[in-house]
Amino acid sequence: MGIASQDLTGDGKPEIFLTSQADNKLQTLDKDARGPSYVDIALERGVTAQHPYTGPAVLPSTAWHPEFDDVNNDGNIDLFISKGNVDAQVDYAADDPNNLLLGRPDGTFREAGVEAGIATTARSRGAAVMDLNLDGMLDLVVMNRRVSAEIRRNVGTGTTERPAAPGHWVGLRLEQSGANTWGIGSWVEVRSEQRTVTRELTVGGGHASGDLGWMHVGLGTSTSADIRVKFPGGEPGPWMTVAADGFYVVTRGATSATRWTPGR
Repeated sequence: MGIASQDLTGDGKPEIFLTSQADNKLQTLDKDARGPSYVDIALERGVTAQHPYTGPAVLPSTAWHPEFDDVNNDGNIDLFISKGNVDAQVDYAADDPNNLLLGRPDGTFREAGVEAGIATTARSRGAAVMDLNLDGMLDLVVMNRRVSAEIRRNVGTGTTERPAAPGHWVGLRLEQSGANTWGIGSWVEVRSEQRTVTRELTVGGGHASGDLGWMHVGLGTSTSADIRVKFPGGEPGPWMTVAADGFYVVTRGATSATRWTPGR
């Protein structure tokens, strides 16, 4: 159905989340294997998402697009999963709300779909988690079958009238000369007081989904971060220090990041 990748264990190698009907997988490389071999850690991390988490339905879920990102800027990666019956399959839940699994410091996840206000029961398919209004908080776009798409603004810990970011963040955009201007396939490390986060710059993934915008990294309580980029075919570049709560452009070969301001 869908696929998403993210380094959750901090070893520099991405874990793979695979969606399906009833049985979603979170695969990690088995470090003791002699060759490439994956083991499942979905149950121990709390991301099986096999059944609807609210409402009366007890039948299995049908999962589509998954996406890792930090929606509350606490420095812990989160996981969104779009859900929805194929059409009218009687063996699977008809009312199947989308998941928003918030990451904890210990690497496990907890469901927060109801408190976030996204527990609708449309037959969802594709989605995008991205900062639509450039306020440092990730918003949500969900494509649904037979009904209109959903666009949900993230107001953090505030209200629609007075949104408030719950933590610090940084937005990054890469650029280089040649055909791959945006540096797709680059690896980005962001080091803050809390931890070092490793992210891969991709476009596709998931079900009928893909977006190319600012790479968003939550920093929690950190007011600055060090970043470095390994562009495709190259070696890791130098560490660059940036202030929190801003957008930065990193150009291949540069020794510092350039701050970008909306409207300029």
